Amino acid sequence: MIRGLGTVVVMVAFVGLALWVFNPRRKKDFDEATQLPFADDPEASKHVEQAKASGSKQQ
Repeated sequence: MIRGLGTVVVMVAFVGLALWVFNPRRKKDFDEATQLPFADDPEASKHVEQAKASGSKQQ
């Protein structure tokens, strides 16, 4: 009985986490987080800004 309850709790947590991670509204936050390692590098941030500018023109 307790094992079954534990399984259900873990499954609900997994599904909830998967929905949170793959939610389209979170994409902007995750895109910003992927750029954090490059925040201190001026050349990398220049490249990122150029990519953002060219990406916004294409849309």
